[in-house]
Amino acid sequence: MISHVTSFKLVVLGSLLALFFVTTMFSQGAEVGDIGVISGSVQLDVQTYSEDTLIEAPAVNEKMLSNAFVNLLFTKGKFTAGLRFESYQNPLLGIDSRYGTSGEGTGLGIPYRFASYVDETFEVTAGNFYEQFGTGMILRSYEERNLGFDNSIDGIRLRFIPLTGLRITGLIGRQRAFFELSQGVMRGGDISADFATLLDSLLPDDLQLRLGASVMSRYQPDRNDFLKLPENVLAWSLRSTIGWRDIALETEYAYKINDPGVANSNSFNPGNALYASLSYTRPGLGINLAAKRIDNMDFRSDRSAGGLAQQVNFLPPLAKQHSWRLITLYPYATQNTGEFGIQADIIFTIPKGSFLGLDETVFSINFSKVNALDTTNVSPFRYESKLMWAPREYFRDLNIEVQRKWGKDFKTTLAFISVKYDQDIIQGLSSDTEKKYGVISANLVVLELWLSVMRGHTLRSELQYMAVKHEPGVQFTTQNGSWIMGLLEYSVSPSWFFTVFDEYNYGNNDPSLQVHYPSASVAFVRDALRVQGGYGRVRGGLLCVGGICRPVPASNGFTLGVTYTF
Repeated sequence: MISHVTSFKLVVLGSLLALFFVTTMFSQGAEVGDIGVISGSVQLDVQTYSEDTLIEAPAVNEKMLSNAFVNLLFTKGKFTAGLRFESYQNPLLGIDSRYGTSGEGTGLGIPYRFASYVDETFEVTAGNFYEQFGTGMILRSYEERNLGFDNSIDGIRLRFIPLTGLRITGLIGRQRAFFELSQGVMRGGDISADFATLLDSLLPDDLQLRLGASVMSRYQPDRNDFLKLPENVLAWSLRSTIGWRDIALETEYAYKINDPGVANSNSFNPGNALYASLSYTRPGLGINLAAKRIDNMDFRSDRSAGGLAQQVNFLPPLAKQHSWRLITLYPYATQNTGEFGIQADIIFTIPKGSFLGLDETVFSINFSKVNALDTTNVSPFRYESKLMWAPREYFRDLNIEVQRKWGKDFKTTLAFISVKYDQDIIQGLSSDTEKKYGVISANLVVLELWLSVMRGHTLRSELQYMAVKHEPGVQFTTQNGSWIMGLLEYSVSPSWFFTVFDEYNYGNNDPSLQVHYPSASVAFVRDALRVQGGYGRVRGGLLCVGGICRPVPASNGFTLGVTYTF
């Protein structure tokens, strides 16, 4: 016998599919008479899995896993409503398995639905929404499907704009916890003022001044039999952006009362964070200097959550997010419980007609360094923290990139990246008082060539070499030692893309693991449709987006991805 809840889901799913097939007859949104406009998108990711003991690719009982999303949006004047249907059958490896087992345990549901009304001075949203206060140090709710990350808030949000340049936001609700809701209730407010707009006639034209203040709190009952935990956890932040002509200074300070939980090992220390960024820009030159100090600022809507689950805030990373494939073996993950980081970024262009010839050359230089905080434990639940950093270095990255055009049909990119990477801390493989895998030193050289073969046909190639050294006497993960990679991509504009590449772990400490990771894919794009399929080995490691990372298990199999917007 089918339950009432299951029957409702089947009706909703049938309605969604019927609505999808109707709207696909229209290119970009369907206008239904005078009723309104319906638009949306579809995404399907499928992967097959074959056991490969050589690279530690596990056996998967289902042989094939999939994630699917269907978004529907209805708009009529100032009113908007939408929903998202999600299917995890079962989640792709690396995506939290609770997407397939929470709620009713089917991996099917509508965890995101909302209705909103917006006019010139007022906005109300009921249901699920995403929000960010400032840089996100006390609140940033967003979705990143590649990470299996979605911390939307289900509740109500009000926004008031009494004057142009002044915005006041208030919200209350519970955060998404897979197909359920968090134990904690989130409440918050934000006010931001753009004085260059508010005081347009009083301030100089070249001056930009924006100030903001935010507050967030979580209520969660204390059911701990051994510790007295705060039921109401308050966090607040102050921020400013000051710009004068080519110079801009952005700062934000955040504070959170003591919030013992799984993520911070039940620390009763309060949390605080400071972020500052100074930038200078002019035609052909951009310079940015930034610093960040984080101390016990992991903030969640459920104190018992760990990993990526139910994170409330976002702490901006101070490390370049590399896209060259080999160096992504060693990406930096922000240490929410404590770190001190600095970064310098310089981009300058040597224009056409200079001493380098008729075409422009772009140089990019980036340096970042992240250390541990200087702390001393004073009890099992408290520690003292100094302002500056400790000698232990978590991460260091120096990268230089040169892009050069050689006429209209040929471009080159040459890159050098040098990384120091504390694998124990960044990947959470051991505590900060022990050493298992130690510090890795990696030096990467990349040469990318782009050639226009004929009108609409391009060929791109990459050659990457990464020399890797490990500390003596440490343990080794499956992927270790030096690598080399080659890639070829042929594009037929605007629809076809063919890619083959191979990664070779020739310097692995274990000769039996000196193996190849070949992969091939083909993609077809037409208007709003993209279909991509491929086959290959995938090495294990971390996938990071914006300093937030999740483990990616090694795999061997076929992949299929389909996206469509209507």
